[in-house]
Amino acid sequence: MIASDILLEKSYEVKYYEQNLKNELKEASLLNFLQDAATVSAESLGFGPSFVFSNNLAWFVLKYHIELSKPVKNTGSVIIKTEPRGAHRLYAYRDFGIYLPDGEKIGFASSLWALVDMNSKRMLPMEKALPDMFKYEKRDSDPDFAKIPPLESEKISFEKEFEVKFDDVDVNQHANNANYIIWALESLPHEFRMNHTPAVIDIKYRKEIKMGGKILSRSQTIAPNTTIHVITEKEAGEELCCAQFVWR
Repeated sequence: MIASDILLEKSYEVKYYEQNLKNELKEASLLNFLQDAATVSAESLGFGPSFVFSNNLAWFVLKYHIELSKPVKNTGSVIIKTEPRGAHRLYAYRDFGIYLPDGEKIGFASSLWALVDMNSKRMLPMEKALPDMFKYEKRDSDPDFAKIPPLESEKISFEKEFEVKFDDVDVNQHANNANYIIWALESLPHEFRMNHTPAVIDIKYRKEIKMGGKILSRSQTIAPNTTIHVITEKEAGEELCCAQFVWR
């Protein structure tokens, strides 16, 4: 049985190209740190890359809920702590803590994952795929994943088009999850980004897209400090990802 109290801690150097114009860690870079920490943790527990590649499986992140008490700014490194929270039915749960080098906790993240058979493209029941994984049990302190409202087409504030490039694609042959947050935020005006910092980020991934795909990023302001975003495959109109940001 995989233990329920295994915590992995990993420090990440914040390089200059991982910071934005305001010397803050880019949101996509933070997602890459979270994904890497999850990968290292999973590998140490026996269900990481060695396990999935040898069985023609892949982990897909389905949801993130991230809260930041302040931006990761003017720091040489950031520490990510992560622990698996168990599994239930088709889903596995994982939590993260985000810390500065002096130990100050400035954020946390909850995430939801699925294990997919790359032949059938179907999600696998966790009790079958990972029989040694402990069952997920919700804690009183656990936040709920936000219910992201749909865009109202007549109230769309901003939109922008992109093409999925070679370097957007990872080893699973589809666009890496961090790219979606780039596409979502690129639809917002420069002035807004310069004057706002994310406090709460909710992301829901629905469908993958491969190299050469055309996407449309649309966003809408639903409150003075809240925006919602939808990424769609342009020609088919299929929704690939949606997100909600609460800004400070």
